[in-house]
Amino acid sequence: AYFQRSLPYDRSYEPSVTFVVPAKNEEDNIAQTIWRFAEVHYPLEKVEVIAINDGSTDGTLDKMLEVQRFIEPFIKRVEVIDWKHNRGKRHGMAEGVKRARNEIIIFIDSDSFIEPDCVKHLVKYFSNPEVGAVSGHTDVFNRDTNLLTQMQSVRYYISFAVYKAAESVFGMVTCCPGCCSAYRRVYIAPVIETWLHQKFLGAECTFGDDRSLTNFVIRRWRAIYSPEAKAHTVVPDTFKKYLRQQQRWKKSWVRETFIASSFVWRKNPLAALSFYSYVFLAFVSPIVFFRAVLLLPLST
Repeated sequence: AYFQRSLPYDRSYEPSVTFVVPAKNEEDNIAQTIWRFAEVHYPLEKVEVIAINDGSTDGTLDKMLEVQRFIEPFIKRVEVIDWKHNRGKRHGMAEGVKRARNEIIIFIDSDSFIEPDCVKHLVKYFSNPEVGAVSGHTDVFNRDTNLLTQMQSVRYYISFAVYKAAESVFGMVTCCPGCCSAYRRVYIAPVIETWLHQKFLGAECTFGDDRSLTNFVIRRWRAIYSPEAKAHTVVPDTFKKYLRQQQRWKKSWVRETFIASSFVWRKNPLAALSFYSYVFLAFVSPIVFFRAVLLLPLST
């Protein structure tokens, strides 16, 4: 990090932005998620919102339409797309990119809530044409629910303030998460169909959407972490929900890590060395755990 030049940017840069929010069965959170867009400290004439109801079977669509009526007087364009059948988050994200008219696309998960200053701290980095994506900083919204959510709060902090901050030094954040991340539209629009129909080992990919899209960006451009662009997200509060989430995330991590391994060596050498070391340690860690927790106690 000491030998890396800081990436120049213009704090006064104010491009037009499009919020894209795919949602399925999020009637408890979606209204607050969208309402926050009308409260940003940013010129609202430069803001548009595209919300996708992805085959919800609860009151998600009603909540979307309700909040649409409230914020339309303030925001230039608020579009609600209603899909009767579920297509998946990746299809929702792709639809938002195709319909977006503005320069920067900000993906927000349907259970995440941005702070008023979030947008200006995301977009300032796009004043540099080398930047293709920016990850915000996300904390856990329901941290105090139980021990599980408190533990996830610590993990989220390390993931952003340590891992992404370190990767950002080299412009190589390996995952811009869906809870709050921004992309330059002209950089991702040409690859959005390829990304939408991505295949791995012959099967079409239906998970790991955020890490996959980030990989498409860092092949050519920089991905940065903005610690000042703050958001909050609702995390699983039961072990069953947490396990399902982690299974999806880990499968996508394995797939996209192998894909990233094929090109990160062409990036900064020190960053590539760090990346490959991290991958090696990740695969070795189960062996270390097994030896420390099971093998050694049983053999003594």
